[in-house]
Amino acid sequence: MKKRTLLISFSALALSLASFAGTPDNMQVWLKNGEQRVFDISQVDSVTFGVAQQQEHNLLTENTMPPIFAAPIPLEVNAQELAYIKRNNEFGLKCFAKLRETKKKDGTNLPIHFFSPVSLNFALGFCANGASKGGATEIANALGFQSENAMEDMNDFFHKLYLSINSGVDSVDVHTANALWINESSVAKENFVKTAKESYYATVRNLDFEGDPLGSKDTIDHWAALMTNNRIDDLQIRVSELTRLVINNACYFKGAWISPFAEDSVAEFEGKEGTQTAKFMSIIDEYQNYAETSNYQAVNLDYGTISESTLFHNAYDMVVILPKSGHDLNEVLPTIQWDSIAFKYEKVSLYMPKFKSKDGYDIDRILPNLGINNIFHEFSNAIEDEEIDGKISVSQVRQDFYISVDEFGTEAAAVTSIIMDAESSGEPDMTPPTIMRCNRPFVFAIREKRTGLILFIGEFDSVPEDN
Repeated sequence: MKKRTLLISFSALALSLASFAGTPDNMQVWLKNGEQRVFDISQVDSVTFGVAQQQEHNLLTENTMPPIFAAPIPLEVNAQELAYIKRNNEFGLKCFAKLRETKKKDGTNLPIHFFSPVSLNFALGFCANGASKGGATEIANALGFQSENAMEDMNDFFHKLYLSINSGVDSVDVHTANALWINESSVAKENFVKTAKESYYATVRNLDFEGDPLGSKDTIDHWAALMTNNRIDDLQIRVSELTRLVINNACYFKGAWISPFAEDSVAEFEGKEGTQTAKFMSIIDEYQNYAETSNYQAVNLDYGTISESTLFHNAYDMVVILPKSGHDLNEVLPTIQWDSIAFKYEKVSLYMPKFKSKDGYDIDRILPNLGINNIFHEFSNAIEDEEIDGKISVSQVRQDFYISVDEFGTEAAAVTSIIMDAESSGEPDMTPPTIMRCNRPFVFAIREKRTGLILFIGEFDSVPEDN
């Protein structure tokens, strides 16, 4: 079916409000001159950013149009959906633990480990719809969807999650996006594409992987840059003439602290690389949500603004956990119950380093240890390709990340990529304040407060060279 494309200058596009409930049948756009245009989703699935004269073959010229929301959609969940979030968090935390372990065993330990569970889970849920029955079942089970209607439950859950994250429930900038890139000579199966668009609001495009793999990767990189405010613009993925499908999820977060830090002086940090100097920031003698156990201290820091005109605010937070002297992260991290930390409001003086990092992980090696094997051998319900008789499999699962934390707030981004090739690459490889001084390795997580959904989790081990 021939695709229809709407060309709109990006500078002319302004946010508008339209009635929204469930999956919309149309989308409403206001142009800069005041003209209102309404488009049927079944006929228009994309918009073009930028003026035509600037278009080049290696620049992304189309991007799926997100829904227009009449109001924020806070993440309100029932008991079953809360159980899904708990299982998704558990799976993401297991992945993070395995990634830390693998990096250290390989001798390629990062100064900052950072990972987005929600980005990986979005990509895997999306991916399950194109996998064989066995592969789909493995992914659904791993993510906690085990009913007779597991696939439908999973797609409905990620659809609801997508809408809430992207609807603007807070003054922070947070969004997620999905993409499906299909080789030009392959024919995507109708149900797969239908689910990609309706449940995951995915950009769905053809690329010439066989004839121009480098140009195809350039397009994917440009999509990633657009989705992450240019923080991730060169994905470390293996795209070749054998590539038939690429699935992407991007997750981006930028939020200001409700209580900004003061920039402090340079101080020592005792990390895995020994004693280093770092730029520290501090909040002195202020009341915070604080918790303490026999082996760690924890503080909860809110993002956003406090405003009577803002109905939904403080939807996101960061939890920082510092092992006490004599304890380390390897001991403490497995014991943390992120959704049930007993915070109390008390006066705290908090010191922690500013930091910035950009890197990534190959995730394919750890997924079989977490119950996901089949997709690396068979991926049969996504495309039809006479040349390869439909025999494709996942060759790489990768997440690239960016994280920056300073006295003003946090910017974080992650892009998860799942690559399917025609040939498998084989097995995947009032009292005095409590003092909390993060001058040794600590862990932190960015969460949706209402449900405890973990968007990002990170570990600060040592001071990066460019800090």
